[in-house]
Amino acid sequence: MSQVDHKVLEAAILALAGNGDLLARFKVDPTAVGAELGLTPKGSDAISRGDRDWLRSTGLNDGLTILVSRWFKDDLGDSANSGRFLVDTESPLPKADVPSRLVFAGGCSHVPDLLARPEIDPADAVERLRNGYRRLADRLEKANPEVIIATADCHFQSFRSGAFVVGTGAQHQGSMSFFKRSDLNLLLKGDTELAGTIARAIRAGGLEVEEAERVELDHGLIVPLSLVLPRPNLPVIPIITQPARTFSPFGARSFGNLLRDVIEASGKRVAILATGGLSHWLDPGKFGKVDVEFDSYILEMLKAGRGLDLANLEPYPLLEHGQYEFLNWLIMLALVGPGVRGEVFAYEPMQASGGGWAVVNMTLPTQGSAHA
Repeated sequence: MSQVDHKVLEAAILALAGNGDLLARFKVDPTAVGAELGLTPKGSDAISRGDRDWLRSTGLNDGLTILVSRWFKDDLGDSANSGRFLVDTESPLPKADVPSRLVFAGGCSHVPDLLARPEIDPADAVERLRNGYRRLADRLEKANPEVIIATADCHFQSFRSGAFVVGTGAQHQGSMSFFKRSDLNLLLKGDTELAGTIARAIRAGGLEVEEAERVELDHGLIVPLSLVLPRPNLPVIPIITQPARTFSPFGARSFGNLLRDVIEASGKRVAILATGGLSHWLDPGKFGKVDVEFDSYILEMLKAGRGLDLANLEPYPLLEHGQYEFLNWLIMLALVGPGVRGEVFAYEPMQASGGGWAVVNMTLPTQGSAHA
């Protein structure tokens, strides 16, 4: 096993759990018995020590990892584990396999105050964040896309279903009038043909999808696209997640995976821009909190080329740390595929505007080295 393979780990743990004699032999000689199960010495050691923190970092769900501490180790207090999220920087990355028609991928926050009232945050932090957008805009312009897929989450518009939404209209428009800034508005050209193809492919892949002729733009797309859109007539296809109705990291990754063949067959130079987050709460009494530690974990995962592994987290860890908008990023990461590193152009925790704001560019092979 040249790299951490959570499927091999999963199979080994289940084999040990189902065979008492095998588990007894494993406890005596973890390395040798682990090798019989296809484990690396590191994997064998983590299981023998009940290291749930490391096992979780490989993508194993907590239902499996708890076996190695409470049952294999008889550790009723789960005392060997801190609950911290670890970034694996030692195992080789898989070779990047980016769709050839994908020319740009990145993610950025869509904080309304950045345009509507930037003065509420520290001026130096605002300038660093704006500089991150300028760098991302430069990368997007140089990529010269023919269409942008932009993911955002539902804020004010109510759709019919709880499904993923694909904007299929010939144009999309809206303003930030809810933030007393009707002057901040945007009119986008759509791509009805490609949007329809996307919706059909997602549906054929077994996911629920709603086609929306009308997607009223709000800050979720107005802020980032006002800052990075290379030219006003560049077509944009909005993809809207609805975390208040359905929150599934697995589903977001599946959506992005299904996009891969569509983009490859499109014949167009395609860019994808994920928006939202990072840590961000709208809950009464929690607005303004920023989880810098978990934000840093996500950014380190992106820099390590393991951002897509975040889809292995169960929903609760993301929601607990204010990451409900990260579904938008997971769609982008799945379209890019594993093994591609992210460049963090900016990260600013801003309590007044309510979150940990980030700008990240994915280093696709056309931009430089994408994997180790």
